Amino acid sequence: MTESQANYTELAAEWIRRPLADLGGAAPQDAAADAQGRKRLEDLFIELAGHHVRLSGLGLPAVDPRELRRALGMEAAPAHQPRAARTVRMGPVKRSALLDELGTALTGGDVDSVAFFNVQTGAIEHFMHNLGDQETARIAQAQANADMRKVTPVTTDVRYAIMSDFIGLVEDITVAGRLRSAISGKGAFRRFREAVDEDDALRRRWLAYRTKRHYLLALDWLHRMGHAPSQYGLNAQDYDWTPPSEEEEHAPTPATSAQAEQAEAQPAAAQAPAGSNGETHEPAQEAAEATEPEPQATG
Repeated sequence: MTESQANYTELAAEWIRRPLADLGGAAPQDAAADAQGRKRLEDLFIELAGHHVRLSGLGLPAVDPRELRRALGMEAAPAHQPRAARTVRMGPVKRSALLDELGTALTGGDVDSVAFFNVQTGAIEHFMHNLGDQETARIAQAQANADMRKVTPVTTDVRYAIMSDFIGLVEDITVAGRLRSAISGKGAFRRFREAVDEDDALRRRWLAYRTKRHYLLALDWLHRMGHAPSQYGLNAQDYDWTPPSEEEEHAPTPATSAQAEQAEAQPAAAQAPAGSNGETHEPAQEAAEATEPEPQATG
């Protein structure tokens, strides 16, 4: 064994005994003893793989997560599975102008605007706060209209979960590790976007996946409002959508973690509707992501 290998072995032995915030204050050797702890460890190993690739590429020393797995007796990594409550298949999605706009209203918007959905026509109307008495009166009229439903954007946790679940579908452990590292700490949304933009195929795959997730959010929202997709000419089977079970309705956000729990529920700026190939132009979103509350680092 070389001196370098001996040092890494000692570091791994020390690491598995150290309490970690990512594991709820437990040491890795203790977390490995139960199923929930091992699941947290798997997420942590993916993040560490990204750090290992990045530091090694710079010629800097970095402990290989495989060494940590060996030290914990977890050498056989399980197949990477998405953490979404319902399976979301990768691939093309049938476009819908309604779902594009409703999905955007649910995942975009900003603190100065509000969107309302007309349950009779399926149209979405946008209003701006702080534009004077006339706009304030229009918002009040919309709120009083029984046919209008206010569209409240999802929290930062939900948007973070979409990124995290996508990473769970990336088969290449090196790429997954790089993306997992990108969404750790402040600036997660910006860094994730920059990371996927480095590879055009990965970027297109992400945009198509995000569109599917936005569509499911929109369909779930219609369901909660008591309206069937067929009322608006939508075939649920085209989007692999089924009404969520009672357990799924009340389940916590799949990717809720220390990174996302501390992020405030503040909407991002509106995104432009997605194009036919799943791509979007999002200068407004980019500006908002630079200032919105981000998931916090776990240490």
